[in-house]
Amino acid sequence: MTRMTSIGLCMTVWLLTGTTAAKTGPFDLDLPEFAVSDRVLSPVTSIAPKSKYIAADLEGPGCIQHLWVVLDRPNLTHPRFGSIGGRPRLIMPNRKIVIRIYFDDSKTPHVEAPLGDFFGLMHGADCYPINTEFLSVLPWNGYNSYFQMPFARNARIEVETGDDPVLFVSQVNWHRYPDQEMKEKRRFCGAWRRENPTQRYGEEFFMLDVDSPGQLIGFVYGVRLVDNEDRWSHGGAENLYLDGLGKYPMHIRGLGGEDTFGTAYGGAVFDPASHLYASMPYYVHEDTGEARPAQRIVGYRFFVKDTIQWHDSLHMRFGCMQNDISSMVYWYQEGPVRTGIKLPKFSQLLPGSRVKREETLTELPFSGSWKVAGPFENKDGRGIQNALHGTLLNETLDQGQWVAERKAYHGFLDFNHLWRPHKFGVGTHYNDKVSVAQAILTADRAMDATVRVAWDDHLVVQMNDEKPMDLGSHTHFGQKTISVPLKKGDNLVTLTLSNTKGWNNGGWAFAFKAADPEGRVMVPKSPR
Repeated sequence: MTRMTSIGLCMTVWLLTGTTAAKTGPFDLDLPEFAVSDRVLSPVTSIAPKSKYIAADLEGPGCIQHLWVVLDRPNLTHPRFGSIGGRPRLIMPNRKIVIRIYFDDSKTPHVEAPLGDFFGLMHGADCYPINTEFLSVLPWNGYNSYFQMPFARNARIEVETGDDPVLFVSQVNWHRYPDQEMKEKRRFCGAWRRENPTQRYGEEFFMLDVDSPGQLIGFVYGVRLVDNEDRWSHGGAENLYLDGLGKYPMHIRGLGGEDTFGTAYGGAVFDPASHLYASMPYYVHEDTGEARPAQRIVGYRFFVKDTIQWHDSLHMRFGCMQNDISSMVYWYQEGPVRTGIKLPKFSQLLPGSRVKREETLTELPFSGSWKVAGPFENKDGRGIQNALHGTLLNETLDQGQWVAERKAYHGFLDFNHLWRPHKFGVGTHYNDKVSVAQAILTADRAMDATVRVAWDDHLVVQMNDEKPMDLGSHTHFGQKTISVPLKKGDNLVTLTLSNTKGWNNGGWAFAFKAADPEGRVMVPKSPR
């Protein structure tokens, strides 16, 4: 066979079978070997108010490769271009239409977000340039996503309108895999959340909670400044709590808010730009009538080269001051979707509208509760020494210093969610302090239980009235497993954890897991 004949044969095989796809993309999705390219077009469609419209209904196995959307709305003329193509050109209602994507007969959407925010357009902005591997926004309103979205049986893309009609156009490019099996277990997911106002020196902005194996793709984060006292970026940055009850717990902590997106100095000297994995494509000043203009920013971060995976769970937050904040998180996961988030009503999607924290959260599965007290002085290690001598509680603690109950999520408890100094600085936190957490472990018999604790800085553990145990210091988030004697009934466990600036800029969290001799997890509960 000649070389030309071999090439011709290869070309014939490629035309018959389609493109090769196995182990594709930056996240190593396990897709079938051969793909047949297909496309679904949704022509210009007027969607009535308070209506749902199916943009694509695909039969698997397959994988969505590209989604393109254009929005319009009648009777509003664009201020620059006027009427185009015989009908008005208008400002897009990005927060007045919601996109949902379902895979494999799921009743719960794998993706749920205002449509513009899904493509990285926060604050209801109609358009600003985004040019990344996964999101691309082109003038005037070409919205593109290139997330790979595999499915075994079916996929459905659906949009829903609010109080206004919307003109909608879309294109879905996807691969079908005839006569092949979808081995990839992970499904693409996306969740949007908004809160206004968030808390100053209080709870960090909640972004996501997942309890199935998965991998973080990235997120988009929008801040509309309301706080006229503190800089938005000084609230801190991303906090990822991974596998708290798993084999290797990890706490990944950011510095200042802008640092997450590859810039510095609050982003105040940053010209809006779009780069491959991290940037701030939107940065404007809004005149609110106050002495200083209010920043309105958007940043994004994708974890491609520095991948973030979890085997059991992810709890995700972002440090904040009192502002109007929204986030869009993208990830892959196995199993049913549960995010801890619920979408507010359409009127609360709009920038500037009020939406309380509890209005956008569902009940999160928690792994026990603790009674917490602090912060106490630890200059020259005094607090740790008092804990080791058994005098910390006697000398410095009274009932007024206890927090009645604090829930742990996937075994994690973070003192920074409780104690934060009111001062100007990056990711403000206490230095040279200790805090105390107490819980009850109830045993059905006398036993030696296995306790695994992960933390950074210096930790002291005490069981009942036994001698306190010095578990030592970690400069990074590390772990230790110990055997502890338990009596039948209730057993009091006391953890004392110090905090210094360290390699994670003041991270003050621990992950606790106790198991009986049969390996059953013992859930801590707060003492009365």
